[in-house]
Amino acid sequence: MMHRSTRRTLLKGIAAGSAWSLAAPAIVRAAEREIFVGGPASPGLEDILFKHIERKHGFKILFEGTNSLINLEKIRSNRARPTMTVTMMDDPVLVLAEREGLIAPLRGLNIPNLADLRPDARPHDSMWANWCFPAASISYNTDNVKPAPTSYAECWDRKYRDKVIIISMRITQAVVPLLAATHVATGKPLAECLRLADEGFAKLRELRPNILQITTNPPQAQQLHESGEVDLYLSPDSRTTLFRKSRGAPVDLARPREGMVAMPAGVALVKDGPNQELGMTFINELLDPETQALAARTFFSLPTNTKTAKPADLDFPDLAVLDWEYFADNRNRWIERFEREIAVR
Repeated sequence: MMHRSTRRTLLKGIAAGSAWSLAAPAIVRAAEREIFVGGPASPGLEDILFKHIERKHGFKILFEGTNSLINLEKIRSNRARPTMTVTMMDDPVLVLAEREGLIAPLRGLNIPNLADLRPDARPHDSMWANWCFPAASISYNTDNVKPAPTSYAECWDRKYRDKVIIISMRITQAVVPLLAATHVATGKPLAECLRLADEGFAKLRELRPNILQITTNPPQAQQLHESGEVDLYLSPDSRTTLFRKSRGAPVDLARPREGMVAMPAGVALVKDGPNQELGMTFINELLDPETQALAARTFFSLPTNTKTAKPADLDFPDLAVLDWEYFADNRNRWIERFEREIAVR
């Protein structure tokens, strides 16, 4: 990935993850009332959701926040002596973790709330569970963009020159700009665009004059977005955008007429990780109706436990549900093509 100009610096986050994996063995295996959880660096996760679980069950959660691919590499690096008990990752990365034997099936374990999940929240016969269903589309700065975008096609408008951030294909939410480009190019519904994604790269290249950054560091990109440096951000999901909006940030999540994309948030038990019983308790609590209601309110995401009511103000349209196994099978070549065709001068 090359610099397009001094203002188009591509954010580098992968190297930090590699350094972590070397240091991981120095972390002492989780103490009796502690578990180590790896997951996304989402606002509200540690200070709201994890604090709730700690208070309720009386154990400490040691957390390392990073994107799913880096999280997967950490688990690989420590496979012979796992330090992590639970991993929270996106579904396409959990597909890879399952294939490599890095996670233990949840079926048959002491996780009673698993039985109450909607069927599509128990992927691969409960190899992992989805603890919430966030939505992703276009995050926009409400001070600069009025009215809200009503179509993904607006991202290509030249009034947004140097005013758009998109996420690197190394982060799962990057599927949204790729789907948007494919829809604009083909006219097909978002849910059908994944298998046509190669047809979207030419249209994504046409977006390049508008792209200020291609980021592997979403928190830094979020700061630029909230400051007004960029108008559109493709695309953090509702866990970030609507949480930050609730805290007074001038951002909101567009409801394009083409729809929004479901971004299932998964949780799994690391195979042979320490303190498996506490890991089961942690996962069961994430799936508990009370905790699901807290998560839905905090992260503005659909709950997955059928006994939990959707918050009344969560006005998501029907979400496009993707074939994450297909995404996992094609992601590496899409990363290579993205970095060759989009993330260059």
